[in-house]
Amino acid sequence: MRPLTLLSAFLAGAVLSAGCSTKPPARIAAYLGPAVESAQTTPADLRALAEVQWQAGLLLINDTSHAESAPALSEGSLAFLSDAVRHRIEQKTPIRITKILPSSGLTPDTAQQTVTSLGREQGVPYILVVVFSSMESEVPLMLPFTGDPEQGGGRPGTPGFEAVNYALAELALLETGTGKVVARSDGRAWSRLNRLYVPVKSNAYPVIHRSLRVAPIYPQEENAKDVLRSVAGDEALEQAVYQWELAWAKPA
Repeated sequence: MRPLTLLSAFLAGAVLSAGCSTKPPARIAAYLGPAVESAQTTPADLRALAEVQWQAGLLLINDTSHAESAPALSEGSLAFLSDAVRHRIEQKTPIRITKILPSSGLTPDTAQQTVTSLGREQGVPYILVVVFSSMESEVPLMLPFTGDPEQGGGRPGTPGFEAVNYALAELALLETGTGKVVARSDGRAWSRLNRLYVPVKSNAYPVIHRSLRVAPIYPQEENAKDVLRSVAGDEALEQAVYQWELAWAKPA
């Protein structure tokens, strides 16, 4: 039997994210060049190096360059996602994050010439590039006053809004010296924010429902949309790391 490719691992992971939108479009090639899209690494290749401690610098990019991109994440949400990357990657793969590389001012126009030189300057043998992007839509609608989306029947609703964020997390592990893509993956997820029309208030709102979790999240009104975007990004990251977990798994 042929070893699973990373594409096969993606198909297995896609079961968990079935129903996710194909929005937003992939963005990592805009930063690393079109060659990243065709890079192929088999799990057999990765398993041969499974005992190696991959010392990597983390370069986290929040892409908002697409015309339909959601607004940029706050500094707090970027810090949350940076911690999430370190935790998920180090828990599920042999990669160890040793440095956080600065991404301030990095754009698709400058990144291809900058990424590997940045890694060399920081003295890391590998660079883990993680690109978060998302799109979202919001519509007015009548909401159940209890906040339960499954509430049915003819009960009267309350004026409010529903925002849905579709998130994409794209990962690429680069060899600093050559720029070669050692491994890549991506994951998608969505989160839905329901909030009431001001000045109506309820302790059931605002509320966020997620694609991969049953339990809702109750953010503060003032940062509800930022939380929506970071939660969706984290679940997309979970899907992307799951592919690497499968690919890097040691044979039984």
